[in-house]
Amino acid sequence: MTSISQKIIELAIDEINLDQDPDNLISKKDEQLLLNESSSIDSLTLVRLLITIERLAEEEIGEAVVIVDESTFDSTVSPFGTVGSLKNHIKNILKS
Repeated sequence: MTSISQKIIELAIDEINLDQDPDNLISKKDEQLLLNESSSIDSLTLVRLLITIERLAEEEIGEAVVIVDESTFDSTVSPFGTVGSLKNHIKNILKS
């Protein structure tokens, strides 16, 4: 069964990939690098992805969702490093 957080992230990736160059598509695999020196994803694409996730989450649960706040910068491991860490972060926010 797909969790709400996984569904939201996969829909957001699909939406962002519509505008991506075929060589820079974001994979839905957990190990896909996002915020990393080795990532092929630029910062603007990452910001667009996070905004899309916030919008889809709000549509899904009916209330505003904030993905980036002070606690994300205090983490020793970035929740935006990979698709997998982002899924865990969203899951914790949504408690799904």
